[in-house]
Amino acid sequence: MSAFHKHALRPGYRLSEYTIESILGHGGFGITYLAHDTALGAQVAIKEYLPHEIANRENKTAVLPNPTREAVRDYHIGLKNFVKEARALARFKHPHIVRVLRFFEANGTAYMVMEYEEGQSLADYLRRNRNRLDEPTLLRIFIPILNGLHAVHETNMLHLDIKPENIYLRKDESPMLIDFGSARKAVSGTNLQKVALTHGYAPVEQYPDKGKPGPWTDVYAMGASMYRCITGKKPDDALDRYQAVLKYQVDPLVSAVKAGRNDYQRHVLESVDWAMQIYDRDRPQSARELQDALMGKARSARLSSSTSQPASLNRSTAAPKRSVAPAPQRKEKDPHAAAVAWMAFGLLLASFAVLGFVYWSDIKTYWEGTENKSAAVTPTPASTPAFIQAPEKAAPTNADKPAASSPITPSEKTTPAVSAKQKISSEKSASASPALRASPPTALPALLVNTLGGHQDWVQSVAFSSDGKWLASGSVDKTIKLWVTATGSLLGTLRQNAAVNAVAISPNDTWIASAGDDGTVRLWESRSGKLLGVLSGPEYAVYSVAFSANAKFLAAAGKDRTVFVWEVESGKRVHTLEGHTAEVYALGFSPNGKYLASAGADKTLRIWNMADGKEIFDHPGHKDKILSLAYSPDGKWLATGDAGQAIRIWDAATAEHVRTLGDNPTVLSLAFSPDSRWLAAGLAGKKIQLFETATGNAMQTLTGHEDYVQSVAFSADGKWFASASRDKTIKLWKGK
Repeated sequence: MSAFHKHALRPGYRLSEYTIESILGHGGFGITYLAHDTALGAQVAIKEYLPHEIANRENKTAVLPNPTREAVRDYHIGLKNFVKEARALARFKHPHIVRVLRFFEANGTAYMVMEYEEGQSLADYLRRNRNRLDEPTLLRIFIPILNGLHAVHETNMLHLDIKPENIYLRKDESPMLIDFGSARKAVSGTNLQKVALTHGYAPVEQYPDKGKPGPWTDVYAMGASMYRCITGKKPDDALDRYQAVLKYQVDPLVSAVKAGRNDYQRHVLESVDWAMQIYDRDRPQSARELQDALMGKARSARLSSSTSQPASLNRSTAAPKRSVAPAPQRKEKDPHAAAVAWMAFGLLLASFAVLGFVYWSDIKTYWEGTENKSAAVTPTPASTPAFIQAPEKAAPTNADKPAASSPITPSEKTTPAVSAKQKISSEKSASASPALRASPPTALPALLVNTLGGHQDWVQSVAFSSDGKWLASGSVDKTIKLWVTATGSLLGTLRQNAAVNAVAISPNDTWIASAGDDGTVRLWESRSGKLLGVLSGPEYAVYSVAFSANAKFLAAAGKDRTVFVWEVESGKRVHTLEGHTAEVYALGFSPNGKYLASAGADKTLRIWNMADGKEIFDHPGHKDKILSLAYSPDGKWLATGDAGQAIRIWDAATAEHVRTLGDNPTVLSLAFSPDSRWLAAGLAGKKIQLFETATGNAMQTLTGHEDYVQSVAFSADGKWFASASRDKTIKLWKGK
């Protein structure tokens, strides 16, 4: 039985040399007819451009746009792209792509004439076969389709509407891809976005203002189509998944690995999950890459680490990490030019010394670290004087700095053997140390002093220098900005190739570490802004970085589900801590440096012994993913916060749960005051809540941010409190 459409051309209608016989199908942007070619005596399929939301059939033949300016504009934009698509496909010959014979314009619209093949859509096939495909049939259909899609992408075309309805199975069951979406894409740029995609199969970047479509867009739709064949169910809408992740909720989509584990090889299911990652950077970047994965050619740690786990919480669109070389050495300069430069430098330094003696707090040295392809940062001439001065502290010795001639280089992975867990009660206090000095009482932050603007996107992280005179902020806009605390003046900007998820300043103020969404951990020299190098280990987005109290070690973790620990001075990786089963969002060293705490999407807090890299404690007490943690400076407490509105306080010496602070919005960040009296929580409810540590009582609420508070921090002297938000600002607070 043929389909019906009230605006379709009647059977028997003569369209050029073709006679309409029946309707094969229709959608929001057109009608496809079965027709007879009177010249050749063959059957053909003819697709007519007729976007029914903005156009109608007049006098049973002519197609006219609705009589509004917007409809006329949208109709003609779509028509132009329909013809462009037809022209491109007419030059295209591939066994798994629909063959276009010709195109022409008539009746105020355009027509695309295609070869007609007997068969059925994959959607119809599924309905007749219990809604599922076995693995051999799945691969027999999708491997060839991916060949065709790869060829399409090679000509800089996109399909943009891949779904079971647009995968056609010929009578011999060989597949081909039909019904490209150029017209839909054209109209989606105007006011018909609601009908320009197919929910469940379209990735988030096809929605308004959510990203830029590319080959990865069709890869998602291929994954979604395979998911439908594996599970028998249409996938959850990508926008719903995206919004859930933004709210730090669980991705509603059940993974293919879980749904199809009894019927398919694991690498096939992992490939489907990989293709359906929410963010385009986390998917295969080409049809060929997905095809290789389905065929078992990409069964690597990289593939498995990107699948079967919650989606990334960061919204940047950076490409996956590529190998990054250490910062190159400077080229030797002409000796005469160097002599002149040194004389100029001496005069300049003397000038700065005089000015600095009188107006130190007003001096601002501007520079920008511009990253090239090798991730090197070359300070501008203005950065020759010390970028960050450290009054009231002795200058760092050479032992405190990485050797200038030995930038950080990749080291071999060293994974310690993990034995049976040791009981934490048999250890000494997990944090307490007699060497820890007492801090003066910290006033409860209450007074907003300054709001720092300058970032162009979410501010993900903020950290103070040891003396509190400057602070660093990291943002999705791919920059780290450094500020004078007292005045809010911008000291300078470090730039990298991907979103900055976290920043940390070493306790001796020598280094700044940044966690990149491209899977990099960068180490910068704070005085010059020079990029010292990129630490090896992570392959995917890094969400947290932390220095040990003695500045000897740096830890980082993220989507790899692994905690990496390096010796800072040498760049050597000393521990690769494995045990988490999902992304790791938070890290923290105990104040005495003996222990490292980590937590994340597996809802588990883990504590590791830094002496041997062994796990000594894990506790799955949280009911939702853990997004933040902090040790108290006195070593008595450890706090963890989750997406389920709970803050749990632990005894750091025994790892016993002490109390739970509930009824909070999602807890994005935690920080103790220097005297350990107050615990600050940055919340998804656009506010900061301050609790008394000893009692758990809520003491103060700070408001003013216009979006989620991603990070909070106290200065070491207790005089300042900083908060960073998705509203692109950092706020500085003081006690009354």
